[in-house]
Amino acid sequence: MTLWQCYLQGWKGYVKFAGRATRKEFWVFTLGNIVLMILLVMGTISFFSMAGDPYIGVLYAGMAYSLFALVLALPLLAVGIRRMHDIGRSGWWFGGVYLAGVISRMLNMILVQYASPETYAVMNVVLGIILGWIPLLGIIYLCCQKSKTSVDLQKPVIAE
Repeated sequence: MTLWQCYLQGWKGYVKFAGRATRKEFWVFTLGNIVLMILLVMGTISFFSMAGDPYIGVLYAGMAYSLFALVLALPLLAVGIRRMHDIGRSGWWFGGVYLAGVISRMLNMILVQYASPETYAVMNVVLGIILGWIPLLGIIYLCCQKSKTSVDLQKPVIAE
């Protein structure tokens, strides 16, 4: 499968949570969208900078980034869940990263209202590490694992 076919496969199954996605399909889709997002933001800022107002370009770039991220949320979740199925794990492993981000945002909003500035600064770093980086690095590790064959998925797990 070519890189272009892998990328399109991610968009074709944008709401398909059942099935499997290969390591190549997942990473081509993910990295392709990161590159597109960077190009979109840089292009928007460059366009408005040439038009004479770089500050408004940052505003529109932020809006374009947010819209693209919103469009991308469901397809990336679907391909990530299919990737977890491919390595023999539940899709909730990938969904947990999304859930950790939502919990982090909610706790951050509570901290802004009720914590002192010093406490907010420390807790913001702690929340960023515990609910941001640790789940992200765990998912990157899982998504880099080899695919399980159907025979591997049917073998019983023996507790040692």
